[in-house]
Order: sequence, then structure tokens, then C-alpha cells
Amino acid sequence: MTLNELQQLVHKWDSQNLTASAIADAAYTIIYDKLDHFANNEWRQYLPAEHPSLNASYMERLAAWIGNLSDEEDQKLFLKYALHISFFSHEDFTALYRTAFDREITQWVADQIGAKLIPHGSQGFRSEVHSALNERTWFCPVTDSMDINEFYKVNHLRGIGHRPGFATLKMLALDFPVPDPLLMNNLIQYMDNPSLDPRDPLPSLERLVLLEDIVGSGSQCLEVVEWVLNNLGRPVLFVPLILCPNGATVLNSLEQRSQGRLTVRPVIELRRGDLLGGERQGESGWAITDQLENLISRFTGNFKYEDYGYRNTGCSLATFSNTPDNTIPMIHDNGRSNTWAPLFPRVLRDT
Repeated sequence: MTLNELQQLVHKWDSQNLTASAIADAAYTIIYDKLDHFANNEWRQYLPAEHPSLNASYMERLAAWIGNLSDEEDQKLFLKYALHISFFSHEDFTALYRTAFDREITQWVADQIGAKLIPHGSQGFRSEVHSALNERTWFCPVTDSMDINEFYKVNHLRGIGHRPGFATLKMLALDFPVPDPLLMNNLIQYMDNPSLDPRDPLPSLERLVLLEDIVGSGSQCLEVVEWVLNNLGRPVLFVPLILCPNGATVLNSLEQRSQGRLTVRPVIELRRGDLLGGERQGESGWAITDQLENLISRFTGNFKYEDYGYRNTGCSLATFSNTPDNTIPMIHDNGRSNTWAPLFPRVLRDT
């Protein structure tokens, strides 16, 4: 379906609502206009679609995506669903980085060092916390999905030159064909003196903050965080920028078992009503949730993923840099026959 054909359909659908109010008459046009506004502003950049083989225009991808369906009631449903898909732009992630640092991380570090306003006053409190954040805390990603370089720059952090992904470190230490038993010892030594020069030591790093952009089931992050807790010997704060309910369940369980060594503080935590499929667990969702689940059931087995995404998480979200595999595959996959036009085509991490 072309964009012009979609515009004609939207006009047709609204013109058929002759018995509704003046506002209801334009219901589909209002949805279309909102999507068009987002497409030209917050949603204008989706990195995978910048490839020459794809279409960078969200509205043209939307028309093709709705055109996957032949029934007009299903097409109407997809137009409504498009407005329910949470898209996190680059600007949104900048805000998430700042919020994570100013709210979750700063409070945790202040608690760790026992900083108090009394008797030192606000200036002394800020100075003490600032020193602990910039000189004594190591900020690292779990995977390379988390842009740690941008996190450091947005928050004006300095002083620590190396910020490795801990999922890769854990793989090299334990899962590589020739495991490296000394790797964790080297990490501990680096935290003892991050200058790497014993003649010119820097303050030791007393705590570790691990960050990840989106945590779905939590399976990958859980293994990494457990490895760190079992070996590093320092307090750990784990900050998922966006956390799904299943990930929250397993991480909260690990936090409770850690005897105070781990704190988990997401910036945004989805509720089960934000999901589709079994992981919604009967919680009330959107007005169109039941219709969407019925539509998805009619396409069972048509995609390369489980019907509701990885581990049937049932998310409806995308980011400017990619779409997570926990999201409904109808949104990001081109189907087993490679004939489905996705709204947010996903770039796979593994082939």
C-alpha cells in the first residue's frame, strides 16, 4: 500500500461514520495526523531504516505495514496500534541518561557513602557526592546496546578511561573456548588503581554501576550481574533504562538474595497491562488489546520469532537505534517468507 492509498482509506473510513459526532467523524484522520506529526519530529530518525535497502520515511513504512493486511477492519486496527507503540528517540535516551544519573544513581551513591546535609550543609553534601560519583564510581554497560559513551558525555563524567561491556567480559572469562580465569582478578586490580600506573595511582573505584538500555526477560543480564556479584567484591547498582515485568521479577529476586550487595533501580518499569499475550497475565490493557491478540493469533507461525517476541514477552516498543526482539514480531520482522513489510525493521545481533 502506498501513502496516497492509505490517505484515501483514512478519508473513506471517516466518511462512513455519518452517525457519529463531528469529532468522531474524523477519528482516523486524527490518528493519522498524530502519527504524521511524530514521524516528522520525534520519530524522524530510525537508524536501521537509514540503510539504502530500506525506506527512511516512517509514514511510507506505515502505509506498507498496514498494507500487509487485506481486511479493512484489521487495517483500521493496525492504524490504531501504531499510536500505541512506544518509540524512544535519541532525545528520549538523553533524558533517560540524565534521569538515571540524577535520580537513581546519585541517590544510591549518597546512601553508599552516608552523605548527609547535616552538619555539612548543601555545599558540603554536593561536594562529597560529586567526588564519590566522579572519582570512586565505575559506570559500565552490560551489553553494547547501552551507549555508555553518550551516558558519560551527557552527565559530564570524567576520570575513568575504560568502560567495558560486562557481558563480553563474562563471556571471555567463563564461556569462551579457552576461559580466562585471571580476567576477574585483572578487573579487581583495575578498580584498585584505574590509572594502570602504580607510580601515579588514582583513587580506587569503590562501587560499580551497570547500565542497560532495555531489559526484557532479564536472562542475559541476570547471568552477568550474578557473575559480578560472585567475584568482584564491591557493591553493585544495576540500572535498566527500560525494564519489562519478567526482567523485574528475576532481578528483584537476585537483589533480595544478594544480602545488600546489589540494588536494582530501573528508570522506566513497564506494567503487565502494557504487554500483549500471556505475559499480560490478565491485567487490563488498552481498549484494543483483545483485538490485537486475536489478530496476532491468526498469524501464528508466520514469523521467525515467537508470536509475542523473544520468550513471548509481548512488548510494543522501538528505539531510534533498533527494535528489541522482545517486541511483537509483526512490528519488526519480515516474516518467514520475507514478504511482510515491517514498520520498524530490526537489525539482528546474531545471524
